Amino acid sequence: MIASPATSFVALGFFFGLVILLTGIAELLRVSGDKDSGSRGWHLMLGIIDVILGIVLMSHIATSVAILRIIVGLWFLFRGFTLISFSRLTRNWLITTGGVITVIFGLLIIFNASFGSMTIILFMAFAFIIMGIFNAWIGYTMKPK
Repeated sequence: MIASPATSFVALGFFFGLVILLTGIAELLRVSGDKDSGSRGWHLMLGIIDVILGIVLMSHIATSVAILRIIVGLWFLFRGFTLISFSRLTRNWLITTGGVITVIFGLLIIFNASFGSMTIILFMAFAFIIMGIFNAWIGYTMKPK
């Protein structure tokens, strides 16, 4: 990525499109198997948004590079709010903290263009790590006992 940042950014646009598309499909599968109607609407909306964003990023590479910062920032905002909503179910302040941190990263990515694409890549990587840790935590705390 350091040797060829422009090519890496194009590849990143496609990669995030793929990841977001797969996340959307997983959300839609979760909705289809979920018996709890309280959170189905939220997950259905997130799944649809993820599928649409994933398809846009994967099929329009030139456009995705131009709007990647905004799309990824919005995606992190939605994901952060999802973590915050899950924290109500588990009543765990660590999950709330993870959601708040993810929302902050999303806002930084959207509103602070001076970070540049290289910094955005680093922030996204860090936000993915945080989001992954807290999603794993959610999976562990919500498993049937």
